[in-house]
Amino acid sequence: MGTAVPSIASVQLTSTHDGEAALVIELMFANGGRSKVHINAEEAADVMAKAGVASADALVGHPWTVLQVRDPSFMG
Repeated sequence: MGTAVPSIASVQLTSTHDGEAALVIELMFANGGRSKVHINAEEAADVMAKAGVASADALVGHPWTVLQVRDPSFMG
């Protein structure tokens, strides 16, 4: 039996401490758990392109894997 892939439950526009635009993306897991991730405007554009959507709101329902647009710096 496979595990369900977490999906994007909601997207909210926010600002960073520097006043730049960012997105807060809430993920929903199969067990009902939720987690939030913040992405900057540049990454948001890349995420939307990867998902093939024109607006951030259209990310709702997509799998969390569309957020993987960069390699984490600690992974080298």
